[in-house]
Amino acid sequence: MGIVIERAVAGDVPEILRIRRAAEDWLAAAGIRQWEPGWLTAEAVSAEIAGGEWQVARDGATLAGALRLLWSDEQVWQADNAFAGYVHGLVVDRRYTGLGSRMLDWAGDRVLDAGARLLRLDCVSHNLRLRRYYLDRGFREVDVRLCYGRWLMALFEKRLGADC
Repeated sequence: MGIVIERAVAGDVPEILRIRRAAEDWLAAAGIRQWEPGWLTAEAVSAEIAGGEWQVARDGATLAGALRLLWSDEQVWQADNAFAGYVHGLVVDRRYTGLGSRMLDWAGDRVLDAGARLLRLDCVSHNLRLRRYYLDRGFREVDVRLCYGRWLMALFEKRLGADC
């Protein structure tokens, strides 16, 4: 059957949280303070699903990955909050190594479909491995700034379209 990426539904909340918790544990074990354990709640995910933000990658009945695709992000991008696609919370079940790139490509296609030309994302600045991952996928680091009043974040964008 293969991987299908589609909009999340209310019943996906437990599985989104399962793979998120596994990622939180992995990050903590690696000494990376990116996602604090338990910060993302079922209530928040439910509300974000209802708002159409969460997208999931399914391998048959298995939820293999998830991300949020937003159309603005004033908290992180502040005055640079252009019409673009903003990816948050990209998480992949570790059994599906390589799926993250496919999900980012999928998000880029949705952004182009919506008429935007930029795909943007961010990560904590001390996560050097993730910063390299984004650079290797064609993103350009555009800034490092304090966000949420406490996190130093690296901001990335990728220009999309035929002339890029």
